[in-house]
Amino acid sequence: MTTTTDWIIKGGIIYDGSGAPSFQADIKISGDKIVAIAPDIAVNGEQLLNASGLIVTPGLIDLHVHVYDGMNIHSIAPADAGLKTGVTTMLDMGSAGTMNYGTFHKYVIPAAQETIFTLLNISSFGVQGHPDIPPYVGDLHDPLHFDAATAVRCIEAQRGEIIGVKVRLTDSLADDDPAKERSALKAALEVRDTTGLPIYVHHVMSNIPLEELLPQLQAGDVLTHFYHGHRGGGFTGPDGAPGEALQSARERGVWLDLGHGVGSFSWEVAEAACQQHGFWPDAISTDIHAFNLETPVVDLPTTMSKFLHLGQPLKEVVRCTTLQPATIMGQQDKYGLLTEGRLADISLLRQVEGNFKLIDSHEQERVTNSRLEPISVFKNGQHFTCRSY
Repeated sequence: MTTTTDWIIKGGIIYDGSGAPSFQADIKISGDKIVAIAPDIAVNGEQLLNASGLIVTPGLIDLHVHVYDGMNIHSIAPADAGLKTGVTTMLDMGSAGTMNYGTFHKYVIPAAQETIFTLLNISSFGVQGHPDIPPYVGDLHDPLHFDAATAVRCIEAQRGEIIGVKVRLTDSLADDDPAKERSALKAALEVRDTTGLPIYVHHVMSNIPLEELLPQLQAGDVLTHFYHGHRGGGFTGPDGAPGEALQSARERGVWLDLGHGVGSFSWEVAEAACQQHGFWPDAISTDIHAFNLETPVVDLPTTMSKFLHLGQPLKEVVRCTTLQPATIMGQQDKYGLLTEGRLADISLLRQVEGNFKLIDSHEQERVTNSRLEPISVFKNGQHFTCRSY
């Protein structure tokens, strides 16, 4: 880490986050602000970073992480998903509920060097157990934990940090009882309607059909894990095309988040959806946690590399990890775009050539001839070097 007042990032290839074509230019930073983006900015005592051959983007945003460090068996430290991987801003997607959100807010979030926004889990204790590790405590085992009024009070106390409500719809999380899943969904929808904040829905192997769920979502709500390869998915059309329910939801303004995770990204599903039908994600995110940190997720640049392999242009991959997730979170005026006058929240990446194995959530491999690797980031007026692979 280097602390200094002024920097010039020299000669990088800039992808500004908007999806516009890249361009080569210098970036001048004063304190924690971008003061100029232009070719050939003169160096007058500023610290110089030679970015020749590097990709310069807005600070990467991971829309789906679990970083309630020390509270449950899923979560990892924010640092393990953050600056050292090129990620400067993240959304914890419902690790905490009303019973334990206070310690997340008071101890974990302030200690992080990354910017952390959160969702409140409709289950009052948040994410705790794992089906392969006894005793298994699922989010939805007891409907007594789905209290909308208590959730609303918690959200109002931390509005701005909490930006929405989360519900995880999976049969095993609810003792295989559809009534419990529906009860949790109803409570989460009530919180959405009372607070005006969106609902984010995890839907994998649920007893609630997607055709029942999606009509209840509205513009600004989010469906995560939509490329999973399990039963009950949304790609029910010919040759793996999106079904009517999924297409209609997108047309109404429901956002679709990747949420790769340990069980929610299938090469076969994504290849058909993206390559044959042009059905790309709105946000490329990791769902990173303790059970996928080593494999298959690793980090956000690795997940981005999978979409380059699928054929998504780099400018769109960057947009799906910068301005688009910032917009989904309602933070687009502050994050996700490289432009003069904004915070110097910046990531630098390198596209490395070679042969690299990329693994999905079903242990299926694809071999690609290039991957993205994080080099360094600027955050809060400081320059941080990322890890090497």
